[in-house]
Amino acid sequence: MTGIRRWKLKVEHMMGFNCDYGCPCSFNAPPTYTTCEAAGAFHIAEGKYGDVPLDGLAWAHASVWPGPVHELNGRSVVYLDERASAEQRAALEAIATGKAGGPIGVFMSTLTAGIEVRSASIEFHLNGKNSWFRVPGQIDLALGPIRNPVTGAEHRASALLPTGMMTRREDFYSADRFTVGNGQFRFSYPGRNAYTFKHTWRGP
Repeated sequence: MTGIRRWKLKVEHMMGFNCDYGCPCSFNAPPTYTTCEAAGAFHIAEGKYGDVPLDGLAWAHASVWPGPVHELNGRSVVYLDERASAEQRAALEAIATGKAGGPIGVFMSTLTAGIEVRSASIEFHLNGKNSWFRVPGQIDLALGPIRNPVTGAEHRASALLPTGMMTRREDFYSADRFTVGNGQFRFSYPGRNAYTFKHTWRGP
């Protein structure tokens, strides 16, 4: 596969962070604790890269930035769905690493300290507060509701982002389980911020 092709994906996404609830990046604010440490997964509900079908495939990443994401210098390990054929893998890699442009291309362009690409099994289940994904032995993220600290009642929060780059709406949750241990990064942030979204992306 040569050259960058036009592509369109309907993506489902979930992500966990070291930040407090609300994801400061969504509000053009710096990370809660100076650094940003995160892991997320993307499931393709429907989509093509040129004429290469990508329906049902996924990719994931674990990434760390030493400061605000827009100040660059981030590092990442990207996991491509091991079920992909050689042609699909090339397409996934072009999109997931940002080489194929689009909204994900802007996001991945902040990882200027390096992106390592691996092939892996990716398990993905999107269902609101019951969402979870895992890259066995590498990443484990399971969502739960944000709870009122006094009553324990479930609290629901969403953000509408009319000028959002990646999506127009994010639904916020608590990361009931959130662990990364892949050799390059090792961190664990249960009880911190997590979100999900669905959106349609195009590139380049």
